[in-house]
Amino acid sequence: MAASIRRSRISRISESFKIAISEIWRQTPGKAALVLFILLVAMAVIAVVTITPDFLVKWESASYWEDNPVVVPPCWVNSLGYKTAKTAQIYFTTPSSMEVSESEVRYIYTYNYTLDVNEAPKDLYVKAEVPLLCEEGVFKAPTIRVTVERPDGIVVLAWDMVIEPGKTGENVTLTCGSLLSAKTSKETFRLAEVTSAIMDKYNITVPLEIAGANETYVITANSIMRTTIRTELENKYLTILSVFVKPISYKISLNRNTTTLEVFSKQINNLKTTFLDLGINVVLRDKIIEALDNAANNITWVINNINTVTYTDYLIAMNNAYENLNNVNKLALAASAPVDVRSSVDDLTKTLGKYIEVATTTPSLIQPEIVFDVLQGNYRVNVTITYYGVKNPPRALSAKIGIIVKGGCYGILGTADKGVDIATVVLYGTPIALAIGFATAVASVFIGVIAGIISGYYGGFIDEGIQRTVDVLGNIPLLPILIIVGSVAQRTFTGEAKSLYIILTYIGILIIFGWGGTAITVRAMTLSIKEEPYIEAAKALGASNTRIIFKHILPQVLIYAAAVLVFNVPGAIITEAGLSVLGLRHGWPTWGSVLSSARAENRFDVWWWILPPGLMLSLTSLTFVLLGLAIERIVEPRLRTL
Repeated sequence: MAASIRRSRISRISESFKIAISEIWRQTPGKAALVLFILLVAMAVIAVVTITPDFLVKWESASYWEDNPVVVPPCWVNSLGYKTAKTAQIYFTTPSSMEVSESEVRYIYTYNYTLDVNEAPKDLYVKAEVPLLCEEGVFKAPTIRVTVERPDGIVVLAWDMVIEPGKTGENVTLTCGSLLSAKTSKETFRLAEVTSAIMDKYNITVPLEIAGANETYVITANSIMRTTIRTELENKYLTILSVFVKPISYKISLNRNTTTLEVFSKQINNLKTTFLDLGINVVLRDKIIEALDNAANNITWVINNINTVTYTDYLIAMNNAYENLNNVNKLALAASAPVDVRSSVDDLTKTLGKYIEVATTTPSLIQPEIVFDVLQGNYRVNVTITYYGVKNPPRALSAKIGIIVKGGCYGILGTADKGVDIATVVLYGTPIALAIGFATAVASVFIGVIAGIISGYYGGFIDEGIQRTVDVLGNIPLLPILIIVGSVAQRTFTGEAKSLYIILTYIGILIIFGWGGTAITVRAMTLSIKEEPYIEAAKALGASNTRIIFKHILPQVLIYAAAVLVFNVPGAIITEAGLSVLGLRHGWPTWGSVLSSARAENRFDVWWWILPPGLMLSLTSLTFVLLGLAIERIVEPRLRTL
């Protein structure tokens, strides 16, 4: 019998629910509200099912998002004309191929990357977790070689590293099969190999009409050219991205400014005048004058032939002048020349020596100019894990290899600071937002309905007490209270559950201050209902106050309570978001947290950082407002004609 009654009640509730949904669906706002509500619920369910246990704790950590590019737009903007390199995050657990010989075994992982825009990616690196093999009790650590095959035919050995046990950062006891971690970096990138490969491929050398015929100086000039290319790749393309560029033009010239040379010539002539005036040994003086003349003549020759002189001629002449000044130093010492004169000769000699050193090590005399551009096409990245001296290598290597190319776009909503995937945070923020909204709305409406019915039905001092409580709560400004309590909560709560406690604190404050309006309206409805004849009839038949409240009054205010509830949900969600934007963050991934991080970084120019969470807040509010409007029209039929 009892089971039959329960089934009957469930059937009535189900039928009433179907009728309510049908009534809502018949209205245009109701249709839109139900579609949006189903979308929100679907997102919340997907988030709850797919979220990882550590996401709530680690989502603000830069290491959690280290493989994502930082602050880049969504990739669909490329279809609108905003061309950026794509992001690739490829993770292997099995090798593409395996090569075995008597002395070594190689596991090769290959990925093909297409660069079809005139913009280089932002980064390239490889992460590896590889096992430590053993052979007759001896650890066999692998080497990692990363080569990049470029569209122009150059094969670059980008990295070549040995992972040695005990040097990979693991604070554990190593055994056979222990995983060793490695990650390529800018510091270990073989830029010299890239520079040499580019110079060889594109025949970049200093022309003989600039360098001259001396083999040593030709090598020096080309070394300066190589250094210039390397510096350009380091500064403009952050070293690693040099694999994605090619030279499109280069020009090499000789610095033909004679200002410094004229200063040297004038100083030598001044020294010559000084020595002629000195009363020193005539033979030594003549030798000094001869050496100074030779030095001056070499420099003068360069000045007179500056438009045609080669790098070789320039440096030979300057070295001759330097040798003559060195000879003057020795002769001046032998002739017991005054200390100040010898000091002047020594200073000039050192200055000229420094000038020659700079001219042979920096692009001050030989001046290369090179322009690079992005090399578009198909790239192949090969990661080779090699073990030496392993006789019985495993066919299935338990390794994890990641090839990461950080492009200029990412995903469907882009990334924020630290590489945070905005789409992921928006998705996982959905159940949190709905939970905050519904928990606050249900609790405050429940308290408001119960308090309003009790106040209106019993009257007297009970009514007076509830109404004065509502007056007091209604006159206390909510925002300052939330800010004060939120600040205290952030300092008070600690541990892994800190975020949950802060959110519960916000919900508690919103409930305490949120039930008053509902109570006032329900009280007015109760005062009207309890004067109805059927209420008097129920009392005459001996119905208890509890039965009258739950049987005759509560059902009539529930539909109003439902309307109030759906209107209160977005209010709680937006309040939480507002507190986050003000800096009172709880630590969990919510839409308000994303907006807060944009405000903290002052990045209001990054539209994909602001619009997605803002739109989610707007759509959620719109959903419940439309739902509330539909329910209102059910409650008050006169509204259907408006």
